[in-house]
Amino acid sequence: MKFTKLIVSSATVLSALAMTAPVIASAATPNNDATVNGGQALPQNGSTTAGISFGQLPSTGNTGYLRLQQVPNILDFGNHTQFLAAYPNFTADGQNQPVNNTETDQNTPYVNYKGGQANQTAILNTQDANLAAVKGKAWATVVDKQDSRSAAENAASTGATSEPGDWTLSVKADGPLTLKDDAGNATGTTTDATLSFANTAYAQTGATADAVYGLTNESQDQGYQAGSSTAVSDIAKTIAVNVSATDTQHTVATAATGEGAGADVFGWDRNNIRLTLPQTFTAQNGIYETTLTWTLSSTLQ
Repeated sequence: MKFTKLIVSSATVLSALAMTAPVIASAATPNNDATVNGGQALPQNGSTTAGISFGQLPSTGNTGYLRLQQVPNILDFGNHTQFLAAYPNFTADGQNQPVNNTETDQNTPYVNYKGGQANQTAILNTQDANLAAVKGKAWATVVDKQDSRSAAENAASTGATSEPGDWTLSVKADGPLTLKDDAGNATGTTTDATLSFANTAYAQTGATADAVYGLTNESQDQGYQAGSSTAVSDIAKTIAVNVSATDTQHTVATAATGEGAGADVFGWDRNNIRLTLPQTFTAQNGIYETTLTWTLSSTLQ
């Protein structure tokens, strides 16, 4: 009897559960209801940035109708095992010249002066057919939008006009090469040198809508189109910079009145940018650095 009652009892309990269990709904928090979600409603978003870059960023940060937009940020002459007095020339692709020479090839373990495998002298990437002559070169850019200056702005200044040109681009060394310690501090050891830019290439763009913007990728150039496209005619084919405390400005190019509207790009193959150390130089382990100052100035006073 007990056994039978147990079975019946069990069956009865199971039946009762089946009849009285509520319908189970999905547990959820409704959209657009901040109160039920602790103050912030669904849907909610998150953001991910995925980036890749080519060439050289950032620009100089300059603004204006006439501005120096870009200069080489780094000229990288490589890392070398020792200084060979017979071969004192180094190029901005990180090589000890001449290349394909047993001594100099073995003397260049890294083309990055900080010991990396990638040379840091940036080159210009562009699909603008007008800039083909400077594509793949280290470069400096002058943006000349003076033809977009208003008559009212011209009237507020003595001598200003809406004509392009009347400017000079120049460069100088700020001092000798200085040995740095591992914290980047100067040790007091310096050496003079010569830095040359040979075979200056030139190209100009801006005659079509947003061509300058396409080069600079700076919003201040968006919508600009040059009214003319007369090329800069006075360009130094070679610039020789004295890497010393007494260096002075060296002219890269001068735009005459009416020349240079749009973007004017001056470029050099990395192996045409050459650092020559004195044959009496005695190398110490470490990084030698200096800086260059590029200057854009008006020819009008």
